[in-house]
Amino acid sequence: MKFHPSIKIPSISKPKESLMLNRNFMTKSGIILSAAAASVVSNAYAEGTDETIKAVLIGCGGRGTGAAANFLKNPNTKIIAVGDVFPDQTEKALKNYDLPPEAGFTGFDAYRKAIDYAVANGAVYAILTTPPGFRPIHYRYAVEKGLNCFLEKPCCVDSYGYRMLMEVNKLAEEKNLKVGVGMQRRHQTVYLDGLRDILENKKYGDILFTTVYWNMGGIPVRGTGEEPTEMQRQIRNRYYYVWLCGDNILEQHVHNLDIGNIVLGNWDPLYHPVKCNGMGGRAPRYIPKPTPRVGEIFAYHAVEFEYEDGRRMFSQSRQVPGTWNCVNEFVHGTKGSAPVQRKKLRGEKLPDPYDVEHTDLINAIKENKKYHEGWAGATASMIGIMGRMATYSGQVVTWDQAVNSGKTYMIYENHDSLTLESTPPVLPNADGLYDAPIPGVTKDV
Repeated sequence: MKFHPSIKIPSISKPKESLMLNRNFMTKSGIILSAAAASVVSNAYAEGTDETIKAVLIGCGGRGTGAAANFLKNPNTKIIAVGDVFPDQTEKALKNYDLPPEAGFTGFDAYRKAIDYAVANGAVYAILTTPPGFRPIHYRYAVEKGLNCFLEKPCCVDSYGYRMLMEVNKLAEEKNLKVGVGMQRRHQTVYLDGLRDILENKKYGDILFTTVYWNMGGIPVRGTGEEPTEMQRQIRNRYYYVWLCGDNILEQHVHNLDIGNIVLGNWDPLYHPVKCNGMGGRAPRYIPKPTPRVGEIFAYHAVEFEYEDGRRMFSQSRQVPGTWNCVNEFVHGTKGSAPVQRKKLRGEKLPDPYDVEHTDLINAIKENKKYHEGWAGATASMIGIMGRMATYSGQVVTWDQAVNSGKTYMIYENHDSLTLESTPPVLPNADGLYDAPIPGVTKDV
């Protein structure tokens, strides 16, 4: 069966091959239009033995527990298998969901074992909430096994992961699987109303540019610092390592980049900037003194993204204690400027978007409606990666350069054979600290 011949997605084994994307087949909402796909029955649900949506949870930490709770707020839902790299997390999850020992799996290959067990027991839904470096690997296996997927954001940490995502997105489409991504602003009433005013009602006229921010205080250092191996220390403290989280311009700021991109691209899930420049640094992470536990990532990024029509998205992402906090997005048009999200009315009760994103995905499965946020998730993640390339290198970076980069951070080769005693991609230097990017010196493209 052939889908969208205008998409030419290179094999991930050929990182230098050009990636050409045509966006004409997309609707404004980002749901794919495909007559062929519409004719395919969603076998994963149609073949279920009852009306319960059964799910497997891959990644049982705080985000996974939260996503599972949002999923379980929907009627007739159940977690039937869990997997995590850490035994303690798997054990807690087994207790949380009242599962037998055989439904829990541990290790870097736990995702395979948990998915296999879940599929054999009627699961149709995968909740993928490990650190994002692992996401493309887990997503690929879940789709190969015929599961509808919820991917926590971001969806990858490097260009290789992005290219893998694009291949898996197409496979999910061919199988008529439904894909949701944890960019909950897309399901949040105040954002949907605001975007309607901007894009349909033209409240602010023609859009000139957007400004987007994730400026916050410091992010907590996780773990104890006394974990027995370097691999364990890094995964417990994953927000400070690029191979695991992608840096704050990706891990947190992807939400804002996605909204700014929606405003400029009118919901086109493959719309993207053509180049960017930026600056960043990490000096505040050494205050009051250097410590290995602040890893290798930057403390702040500022990036100017330029689109094909010359419009810009101006981006700031910062994690520095004692600084101005702003987590928001603003539209600037010929008739004025304003936050993208409309103001919540006094006494107004609105649904929790973290719940709604699962409800929308579940309803699409039950009703066999086309639903594929994987394309938008990949695009937003790649925009963050592109911006990071610019801040790390200090150079102008084009979209084509970024997408086709051979630079990888995640461990893709022999991934399933890793253990908590394995050597991670980065190690402390002679001073016990981690080497960080140096703009003007680092080659990150």
